[in-house]
Amino acid sequence: DQGKLEEAEPLYKEALEARWDMLGNQHPDTLAALNDVANLLSELGKLEEAELLYAEALRARRESLGNTHPDTLSSINNMANL
Repeated sequence: DQGKLEEAEPLYKEALEARWDMLGNQHPDTLAALNDVANLLSELGKLEEAELLYAEALRARRESLGNTHPDTLSSINNMANL
């Protein structure tokens, strides 16, 4: 339901902020949360915002995990699906 998704947005963003603060911006859990927010934004039709976050997740995953890690490949797939 679209209404429930909109209610989830601030919660996802809160979780992302907490992970950034506690784990840093390169930690796999932080990058997963970043990807989760991007997924939600995409579902809400906020494609420009989603693209920015997907791109950041992809950049960070390439840098920290390498180009062939499954999480990096997932980020590439997410960018392609926009």
